[in-house]
Amino acid sequence: MKNRVVQIVAVIVIVLLGLFVMDRSVIRLSTLIGILWPLSIIGIGFIIFMENRSPQSTLAWFLILAFLPAIGVLLYLIFGRSRWRRKKHLQRAEEQRKLFREILAERRLNVTLSSLLSERSDRLTKVIQRFGGGPVATDTKTRLLTNGDETFSEILQAIQLAKHHIHIQYYIYRPDQVGTAVRDALIEKAKAGVTVRFLFDGLGSHSLRKRFLQPMKDAGIEVAEFDPIFSPWLLETVNYRNHRKIVVVDGVVGFTGGLNVGDEYLGRSKKFPVWRDSHLKIEGKALYKLQAVFLEDWLYATSGNTNYSWDAYMNRSYFPNQRAEADGAVQIVASGPSSEDTSIRNALLAIMISAKKSIWVATPYFVPDQETLTLLRLSAAAGIDVRILYPGKSDSVISDQASQSYFTPLLKAGASIYHYKDGFMHAKIVLVDDEIAAIGTANMDIRSFELNYELAAVIYESQTVLDIKRDFERDFDDSIRVTWDSFRKRGMLKRIVESLMRLISPLL
Repeated sequence: MKNRVVQIVAVIVIVLLGLFVMDRSVIRLSTLIGILWPLSIIGIGFIIFMENRSPQSTLAWFLILAFLPAIGVLLYLIFGRSRWRRKKHLQRAEEQRKLFREILAERRLNVTLSSLLSERSDRLTKVIQRFGGGPVATDTKTRLLTNGDETFSEILQAIQLAKHHIHIQYYIYRPDQVGTAVRDALIEKAKAGVTVRFLFDGLGSHSLRKRFLQPMKDAGIEVAEFDPIFSPWLLETVNYRNHRKIVVVDGVVGFTGGLNVGDEYLGRSKKFPVWRDSHLKIEGKALYKLQAVFLEDWLYATSGNTNYSWDAYMNRSYFPNQRAEADGAVQIVASGPSSEDTSIRNALLAIMISAKKSIWVATPYFVPDQETLTLLRLSAAAGIDVRILYPGKSDSVISDQASQSYFTPLLKAGASIYHYKDGFMHAKIVLVDDEIAAIGTANMDIRSFELNYELAAVIYESQTVLDIKRDFERDFDDSIRVTWDSFRKRGMLKRIVESLMRLISPLL
C-alpha cells in the first residue's frame, strides 16, 4: 500500500508541476522540475534494475527511458511489473491450491485420478504437476471443435441442457449477434431456475454496457467484472488481464480454447472473413480443475461480496462424481500473476523437450522468451520437425513485426514457418510426436506466459490428439511455407522495423 500511495502521489505532483510550468513566469518551478524529472527517471531505472527482471526486459525498459523518457515513465506507471503490484494477485495462488486440496480430499466425490499411460507420458504428467498443473484425469472425454460454427453450436446446446448451474467466463465478449444469442440463452435458463454466473474481463470486454448486461441481472444472472479498467486501482490491475475462456455446465461438460465470443469468430469480420480457431469440449474428471479455476477467478472478482465463499461451492452439485470413458488422459494447467512460476510456459517446455520426431506450434502471436526460442531452434537443428503455423495477416502490426524478428534463427536452424493464407489464424496449440498436445488460451508470447491469466489442456494419447494433427495438416495445405532463401531477401526497412519491435517485445 505504501508504494502504491507514493507512486500515485508522485504522478499527481508531476502533473501539477507540469501545469504550473505552462506559465512561463514560474521559472523556479520549471527549474525544480528540471531537477526532479531526471531524478525520477533514474529512480525508476534503479527499481527496474533491482527487480532482477530478464536481461531482455531490463534492457528494453532502459532504452525506452533513455530515448523516450516521458513515454517510458508513463508506461512504467501503467504496465511496470513491480513486485508490490503482484502481491494482491499472489494471494490467490494459495487460495486456489487450498480449494483444490479440499476438493480432492472430499471422499464423497470419489476422485480417482490415475494414469494408465505410456512411461513417457506418465513421467511428463508428474513433471507438469510439479510445475503447477492439475492431476492427470483418465476418466475424461475430449472433442476438438474447429472454428466458430462448431464451437458455438456445442456451447449453446450445452447451455440449453443445463439443469443446475452455468459458469461462463471470457476475455472478449462482444454485444453483437452471437454475443446476444448466448446471452439470451443464459437468460432463458436463469428464468427456468438454473444458477448462471457470468464473468468477463474489464479490458477485453470493455464494450459491454449496462443496456446489454441489465437484462441478465434482471433475470437473476450473477454478473462480475474481472478488474475493471475504470477503477481506483487502474495502475495496479490494468496490466494483469484474465485471458481465459471457460464454460462449465452442471460440472459435467466444459469448454476452453482459443475462441472468445464475437461475430468475428464466425468469420463475419470484413478484415478477416475467415477466422481459423480451435476449441475443446471436455467431459469427465478433468472438469474438477476447470471448475476450480473458474471459481477462483469468480471469488477474486466478487471479493467485496460477503455472500460468496469457498464453502458455498464445496458440494457435489459443482463437483459431481462422474466418469467419461475415453482413451488417453487430460491435464489442466492454469497460470498467471498469482502463480509462483510460469506454469504454462514450463509445461509447454516440458512437452517440447520430450519430442523425438516433431514439434508443431500454432499461435497468432509469436514473441517467445529466450528459453522457448532456444529450445525450438536447437530442436530444429537436431533434426526434429519443427513447424510454426502463423497468421498470414495479423490483427496487430506491432506484434506481427516483433514476431517475424524471431523467424531468422529458426529458419536458419531448419525449422519451417507457415503463413496461413485464408484468413486470421487464432488457434493456440502445441503438438508433439502425434501423441501429446496442448490446447488452450495462451499464445506463445511473453505476455501470455508471465502477465495474463491463462489456461491450457494437455491431452495425452487420445483420438483428439490425432484430430489436432488432422487440422494441422489441413492448415499447412492452406498456408504458404516461408523459406530462409525468401525470408532473407526482405528489405532493409522491414528488418529495421522488426528489430525495433523486437527490442520492445518483452514489454508487449
